[in-house]
Amino acid sequence: MTILALDTAGSLCAAALYDPQTQQLLAEVSHDIGKGHAELLLDYVAQCFETAKISRNEVSRIAVNIGPGSFTGVRVGVSAARGFGLALSCPVIGVSGFEALCHEIQVGAPAQPVLIALSAYRGDIYTQGFDADGIASTTPLAGSAAELLPVLQQLGDDYALAGSGAEQLQTAEGSERRIISASAYASIGTFARLAAQREAGMPPEPLYMRGPDVKPQTGFALPRRQSDQERG
Repeated sequence: MTILALDTAGSLCAAALYDPQTQQLLAEVSHDIGKGHAELLLDYVAQCFETAKISRNEVSRIAVNIGPGSFTGVRVGVSAARGFGLALSCPVIGVSGFEALCHEIQVGAPAQPVLIALSAYRGDIYTQGFDADGIASTTPLAGSAAELLPVLQQLGDDYALAGSGAEQLQTAEGSERRIISASAYASIGTFARLAAQREAGMPPEPLYMRGPDVKPQTGFALPRRQSDQERG
């Protein structure tokens, strides 16, 4: 079984091929591009197959980062993964960025409860808590540091912080709560490894923390066209 993993949720654009039997990455392409994931993702996938020297027919599972992240980036990744799944007749497994970061944290700090906090737009933070067994202890939440502080305090003092928004929460709490990592994203290999451990189910849905930041234009309305009856 070979897993094709995709991540376009944030500023990274990443693709990888993973062999769960050997637990080795066969190929990986990952670059911090900011925007333009749709234009580069398929090229990154092609580079992975060229490096690994395997055919697309050898892929038996697709892994994808379902978010959180930019609305467009998450949509690009999930749509591409589902398209590959249809083309290759294989299941698509969604893994959130929260889950992937928690897994990486608990590999280095086993049984450590953690609140993943990711910096978002306009100073907001995306968060989700995980207990000592890596099981979600809160739902994914979005808000300012002040709005999310009661969630952190309710989780308890044994919870550490991790993620690009961890320092914001630590400052808001006015504490010396442990920050394990300030990383904004997990490696593409982690998404592949987690997908290898999961049962296939329904195709994944994007994890949108906010609606699209799109507003209707004003001042550009075309005049209503009159019908022949109105003109007559």
